[in-house]
Amino acid sequence: INIILTKDNNSYRSFYNALLHEGYSDLAALLQDGIPAVSSGNRKSSMDGMTSYVKTVLCEGGVPQRPVVFVTRPELVDAIKQKLCCLGSDPGWVTVYGMAGCGKTVLTAEALRDHHLLEGYFPGGVHWVSVGKQDKAGLLIKLQNLCSRLEHDSTLSQRPPLNIEEAKDRLRLLMLRKYHR
Repeated sequence: INIILTKDNNSYRSFYNALLHEGYSDLAALLQDGIPAVSSGNRKSSMDGMTSYVKTVLCEGGVPQRPVVFVTRPELVDAIKQKLCCLGSDPGWVTVYGMAGCGKTVLTAEALRDHHLLEGYFPGGVHWVSVGKQDKAGLLIKLQNLCSRLEHDSTLSQRPPLNIEEAKDRLRLLMLRKYHR
């Protein structure tokens, strides 16, 4: 409880809702009087910037949707956004790491739900690829799919790469020549 009290109002509401959802309604009832109201006035959240443009870009790129049970973590989302913005001036990578199930995918997808970030730093869109633990055949299929998505507007219809090395070479050239940002 002490940790929750040091967090924002969303944490308190999430804890309360979790108690209700998990069958601890008697404990939730004890906390009910302290539930902060949701203000819609000048509240800044990661939902801001979710325009139809953002929805289209994320859907086309295969970015995962927000989960049904979602807890905002604005500090972490903002940190990822800042790192992604740095890619505008210095091409590179942003790596989000942590234990399995800690929310890396949710946080990163949430950072991308920002109109200004997508429009300013990812003008060609976003292509989301979940790799995880794959055997070579599964990895090849994912790489072939990514090549196909990145070559969608190419006038030359190329056959899919036949092996992982060919796929890596094609993706490397695509990134250097066509998608350098």
